[in-house]
Amino acid sequence: MQRWLFRRELAALACQNIFYLDECGVEHRLHQEYGRAPRGERLYAEVAGSRHRRTSIIAASQNAKLVAPFVFAGSCNTEVVDTYFEKVLLPALPKGSVIVLDNASFHQAPSTHKLVTAAGCELLFLPTYSPDLNLIEHLWANLKAACAAAYPPPRTIPLSFPICVNVFLVSYNKKAAFLRTRQQFFCGKL
Repeated sequence: MQRWLFRRELAALACQNIFYLDECGVEHRLHQEYGRAPRGERLYAEVAGSRHRRTSIIAASQNAKLVAPFVFAGSCNTEVVDTYFEKVLLPALPKGSVIVLDNASFHQAPSTHKLVTAAGCELLFLPTYSPDLNLIEHLWANLKAACAAAYPPPRTIPLSFPICVNVFLVSYNKKAAFLRTRQQFFCGKL
C-alpha cells in the first residue's frame, strides 16, 4: 500500500477507535557505536559477538496513551504476538477497533488475523518503510533514549531492567494524561 492511500484509508476510519501497535527490544549488553580517535586514525574496539539477554515490549497506543503494555524476555515472534493479542490486547479493546501495525512477518500470520476478526476488530498494515506513520514509534525512541541516559557505557543493563521499563511506561501514561488534560483545558473542552 502506498503512503497516500494509507492516509486516505486512515482518514476514512477517523470515527473508529484507532490503536497503533509496535514492539521494541533492548539488548542487556549494548555497545558504544561511536568513538573518538585522532584525526586520520581509525578507532578499533572489541565488541562481544555472542547474543545477550533481550527485554522486549509490545504495546498499543491511542491518543498518546499506552494501552495493554506487555514486557517479556526474548524476541518477538508469531507465538508471542498471538498470545499478546489473545490474552492482553483484544480483551482491552472495544469491538470495531482498528489496529495499525507494521508489515513484520509475525504480524501477518493467519492465526493473528483469525483472533482479531473473532474479537470484532480490524487490522490495518502500514505501508512499507513508513515507521513515521506509526505514532508509537516516538515512545520507543524516548524509551531507548532513557535507557542510554540511565545506563552509560559499557551499558550493561541490570536484571532489574524490566522493572525500569514498567516505571517508564507508567510515568509516560501519567505525563500523557497530564498533557491531554492541559490541552483540553486550554482548548475549552474541559
